[in-house]
Amino acid sequence: MRRWLYIAMLLALASAGVRLYGARNHAAIINTRHDFRAASSASVRSVSGADACVFCHTPHNGGGATSDGTYLWNHRLSTTQFQAYSSTTLQSTVTPITPQDSSKLCLSCHDGTIALGDTLNDGLLGFVQGGSYSLPLSSSSDLADTQGFANDHPFAFSPQLSSEIRTPPPGDPVRLSGGKVQCISCHDPHQENLDATVGKFLVKSNSGSAICQTCHQQTGWTTSAHAQPPDPSEDPKYTSLQGAHTGYTGVSRNACESCHRPHAPQVAERLVKFPEENTCFQCHDGSVTNLNIKAEFVKTYQHPVMITPSVHDASEGPNSALHALPETSSAVGRHAECADCHNGHAANNSSAQPPQVSGPLLGVPGQSAANGFLPRSNNEYEICFKCHGDSANKPQLFDSGTAGIGYGRNPQRQFDVGNLNRYNTRMEFEYSPSYHPVTRARNLSSGPGGEVPSLRPAPILPGGATMAGRTLSAGSLIYCTDCHNNDTGRNVGLGASPEGPHGSSIPHLLERQNMLEPPPALPGGSTAGVAYSNTDYALCDKCHDVQNSVLRDLSFNKHSEHVQQAGAACSTCHDPHASSSSMLINFDRSIVGPASNGALQYTRTGVAHGTCSLSCHGQDHVNVTY
Repeated sequence: MRRWLYIAMLLALASAGVRLYGARNHAAIINTRHDFRAASSASVRSVSGADACVFCHTPHNGGGATSDGTYLWNHRLSTTQFQAYSSTTLQSTVTPITPQDSSKLCLSCHDGTIALGDTLNDGLLGFVQGGSYSLPLSSSSDLADTQGFANDHPFAFSPQLSSEIRTPPPGDPVRLSGGKVQCISCHDPHQENLDATVGKFLVKSNSGSAICQTCHQQTGWTTSAHAQPPDPSEDPKYTSLQGAHTGYTGVSRNACESCHRPHAPQVAERLVKFPEENTCFQCHDGSVTNLNIKAEFVKTYQHPVMITPSVHDASEGPNSALHALPETSSAVGRHAECADCHNGHAANNSSAQPPQVSGPLLGVPGQSAANGFLPRSNNEYEICFKCHGDSANKPQLFDSGTAGIGYGRNPQRQFDVGNLNRYNTRMEFEYSPSYHPVTRARNLSSGPGGEVPSLRPAPILPGGATMAGRTLSAGSLIYCTDCHNNDTGRNVGLGASPEGPHGSSIPHLLERQNMLEPPPALPGGSTAGVAYSNTDYALCDKCHDVQNSVLRDLSFNKHSEHVQQAGAACSTCHDPHASSSSMLINFDRSIVGPASNGALQYTRTGVAHGTCSLSCHGQDHVNVTY
């Protein structure tokens, strides 16, 4: 009877305002997983204990004084220290847990080192699982699993506030304790089902990751595709996999926890549920979204996402040797990961005009045309330049032609911009006098008599229909992905596959064919060339009217002779990126050789006029004019 009076007194003190875990409804503990009475319906329970509170509290001689006050603690405290969470992006300082941290009380049981019934004033209370039963490593409740607390959301620390980290607002069930994030910031140990779906003693419903978003305010999240309610037509496809650890279904309802787990994820750093691309493939393998991005990475040519798992680091700096190495580690090599091009917190489905980033690329760091680091890219090419610009550890095989091995033959160009870096696309577009308008407009006139008479008024789809929302003119700019894209995606009018340069069946990740000639035995020698077909140059035809302009010789009076009769490819003479010569003339030296006078030269003398000296297809051209 006296014991029950003590328990009643504890509950009365709590309701009167003594700070026992926030003075919530402590009677709600009955028959929860924290109710260890012998009569409890919980599967883990004592063999003889009659009081629900005694496993944690005592009316007299309690231990565990903390900065929050005295909890009249009755459970023996752990003295074991475990590795804490760390991350290259963590701004706060996480120090070892102290006796003053209220989380120390939770760890009485939840670090797996102390028996659940090991009390200070009531001795060792036996459990049906064993007399001195403690949480085993196999239990999800044992936070100090094989990784200690390295794979748990940090606790017992003071958060460093920023534009994306805030303190809970007054009155919110999520709260700091003694100015720190503690276990009780997110969990109420006395009430198991305040979130009726998840349980787990959460302090409030976590639908839409409401608990996470109390403190975490990720830039762009509220308008991101991952935060929006699912499309009703897709909702049945939101499988339990996305909410396996929460009970919620649907990406928007799981929100943060679609990709992250606060406790025991497979990837400890940043609490990611699975190794990087596998987290994305939960949905982007066609099981949830209608677009199967995973399938694109099995095409012949693809960004190497599948062979560089989880080496992306969100702290990668502007010149992390370069982009590909995190500043904190020189051991991690070149990589292309989902997060190198996409920010799951900000990506959405909005459209844009070249060269601005579209919705799927929002919030991604980049490299400017002037080689400056950008925390958030404004233009699509800035994301590409992270790897295809000044990245020092990409292949640099200048003469063998094998630097693009696995992506198709590399033309051996006559001009290397400044002879500095043959594969530095940023420098090509920034410093060449002749270039496709990726970073800046070319301002060349189009139409009959113009400098680029073949330029269409708008890009076309493979069937000839005009691309919606796009125009072409002297002042237009284009995307990298106007050329490098999925060959079977929505971008070419096929709705079953995603757009973007994930993978393609065409060399160099091209969305349409731009045929290269097979090289002769010696440059300038005889070759059969390429039998002409308009589909072989569909990529050029997208913006340049091949049939009605190029092959009618409106810009060069020998185009039809070279292309249709001799089998010369567009790429034999023109560099699709940029050139030190006019009109993108940058001969492929594996096809074209010097003329008999030793010259390999093109000189433009006016609109549609120039002079060539070279040998090609077994023909010697010495100062041939047109």
